[in-house]
Amino acid sequence: MAATVKTKAPSILTLNLFAPGMSMLHRAGLGGLACSLKAMERDVRAKQWKAVDCPGGKWTNEKPPWMITEQSITLEFGEAENAAEWLKALFLYSFQTKEDLFFLPGQYQKTPPSHPIRAYLQQGITLTFLQHGLTRELAKNATPLSYNPDEDPKKSIQYEFKACMSYKHQNGWKDLTDNKGRLSDKAIEVVGPLCPGAVVRHNAFAGPTKLKDVPALILPLYFALIGCLPLSINRGCGVLLVPDVVDLTTFPAVRQAMTPTTTRECQITVASDAALQTQLRIRAKTETHKAALPTCHAVTFQPTPWASQQKSRVDTITVPAGREECLNQFSIAMNELRPRIVSRDVEESSGRGKAKVVTKRTESFWVDSIVRPLVATNLARGQPWYQGFVDLMTKMDPVSKKPKRMKLFFEKEGLKAMTEKIMWQDQGEGAIVRAVHEAMKRLYGRIAKDYEKNPVGRRNKWKREFERWRLLFAGAKTSDQLRKAFCDFMSRAGMNSVLQEHWSVVLPWITSTEKWQLTRDLSLLALASYSGTGAKEIELPLDETAAITE
Repeated sequence: MAATVKTKAPSILTLNLFAPGMSMLHRAGLGGLACSLKAMERDVRAKQWKAVDCPGGKWTNEKPPWMITEQSITLEFGEAENAAEWLKALFLYSFQTKEDLFFLPGQYQKTPPSHPIRAYLQQGITLTFLQHGLTRELAKNATPLSYNPDEDPKKSIQYEFKACMSYKHQNGWKDLTDNKGRLSDKAIEVVGPLCPGAVVRHNAFAGPTKLKDVPALILPLYFALIGCLPLSINRGCGVLLVPDVVDLTTFPAVRQAMTPTTTRECQITVASDAALQTQLRIRAKTETHKAALPTCHAVTFQPTPWASQQKSRVDTITVPAGREECLNQFSIAMNELRPRIVSRDVEESSGRGKAKVVTKRTESFWVDSIVRPLVATNLARGQPWYQGFVDLMTKMDPVSKKPKRMKLFFEKEGLKAMTEKIMWQDQGEGAIVRAVHEAMKRLYGRIAKDYEKNPVGRRNKWKREFERWRLLFAGAKTSDQLRKAFCDFMSRAGMNSVLQEHWSVVLPWITSTEKWQLTRDLSLLALASYSGTGAKEIELPLDETAAITE
């Protein structure tokens, strides 16, 4: 029997970006390590971090004991037995807590994000990487605070967070080293806090079905918390953005640009929305213009009926890099359909009987677009941005249990601006929208004239007319039904200058058996974005006008 040969513990550790076993999450983690090392260099030079507290102690000739190239990072421990102390100092700097919140210097620019922004980011972390209570020590009760958003400083928005005392990553260096301070030569289990979603495949065979890796591959997974961007859609649903890192020297600037700088940038609706917003932030930074935008792999985490106690990976979407047209269109959507601040008056009472005192206060909160998720998902998939608009005009909101189209009332101007500013792929698309707008104008103008002395009857007639065409367009299930509805609509409206001028480009859209669903979406989009005579009444059913307040 051959004798077991033990390899000597290394005094230098080189991590290659495209080494065997390096997944996209590993590469993002290695990018996160580069971010932390560069941030430490910056803070030491600015005297915001003591040089003696750095890995390896005070630097010789002001040169740090590591080297970052495009494809690799080399860590110099000096002696193999120094690995534990070296990594301990690295983890001490990289995974901090400040003001009772996570503080990750590798993600930040010279000026760290404000407390509210870091509270939003912490919520994203606890919905993705650090879900289980044993992986982070948080206060039992949330602390309520408020802030004045940059978008409207006169308003005050409340937020809350649970104070963080510690979390798993702070002691991660212990998993990577042995009791002699050397880099461990044993395989280490890959757990959920390092790779969200990693689980034992079969509890009856826990040993063979565990995920394990060598320390050289576990170290990048610890720093995936820094290289990735976790965000929260709400308190029960999170999104993890994993950038595709291809250059370790340029990624630190890219990663800094990924981090939100305002509370509005923390508001996301779906995974594709988060990825495209992130790519817009990167593109907007002058120092990252020369660096290629990274491909973003976005993973959605939320509870499932079979595992309600944890947030499982339920959806993934990849947003490729380098699609300028896609980003230009989404930039318009962000400007026209951005999150808005809504205020309402709230009455609170104290005491009973004659001693009862009622006080009023105004509370403000963020309300996001119902259209932008559709736009973002379509653009991420390379589809027309309006595809599937029929769902917004027909389906119910699972939260409010009311029709989704009721929320379109607040986004009418944004939708109209979208139809005017976004460059159409085909002339027929814009022509259909403009033709429907002109037809609506003629139909509503005729009703206004017929009911000139009866404002109540005029308003009700406008509503019924809108509902009639909404149901007719949305109810079309074949190309023939859609063509019949479109032609009927145009014939009843009368002469249409847009249709007369652009008939040759409109005809293929209403006769094609392949484009008829897109034509239906365009027609419904035009109904929803119409802002002419009677526009304020047509969005709501007859008995629901009073239900919408902002």
